[in-house]
Amino acid sequence: MNDIESLGQGVVFVLIASFIVVIAAMGGLLWFGWWISQKKGSKSPYSRMPMLLGIDIAASVRNFVNDFLLSHEQPDNSPIDFEQAAICSETGRIFPNSAFKGNFVRLDWSFLQRRFPGRYVSWGSLSELEQATIRMCHESLSGYQTEISCPRSLPQEIDTHYALTKPGPLYVDRHTKILLGWKEVPGTEFEVLIVQKPIYESIDDTL
Repeated sequence: MNDIESLGQGVVFVLIASFIVVIAAMGGLLWFGWWISQKKGSKSPYSRMPMLLGIDIAASVRNFVNDFLLSHEQPDNSPIDFEQAAICSETGRIFPNSAFKGNFVRLDWSFLQRRFPGRYVSWGSLSELEQATIRMCHESLSGYQTEISCPRSLPQEIDTHYALTKPGPLYVDRHTKILLGWKEVPGTEFEVLIVQKPIYESIDDTL
């Protein structure tokens, strides 16, 4: 009888130990998955999804994107160094100078000021009069998102609907009338931030 009891206790011990090992293994896998997801650092400010790395983009596509940038005013829209770029996996928006050694992404809403200094607000937060005035001070707003724009002023207050609309948001510096907005690169799934300065300083200059 003692042998049977000892055998039963041994089986119970093995079962409990196996259960603990399985739980520990599952915990370890969950932790490893979390660690891998965090390894690339910051997530996209628009989709809150992990970022892709520019270095993984084909050279032909990189050249296509940079040719598009070169077709705009220089030097404010200079080509992108894809080895230091991060890309939103959901929207295809490219963020220059955001990927560092070890493929680590560091990105927050200061990317707008780092792209071009200014005090930017959402296009949709402007009154119709302000929008009309800014249109008159620029040669064209072609390619910018002017139809579907968040009515909240601060860029970081954007909600999901406006954040994921293509092309991405247009921002305006009310004082300088400088535009900073996303444009789709034709023939690709990518978007880039394009700086555009007004050709007139005020509406009086347009008369």
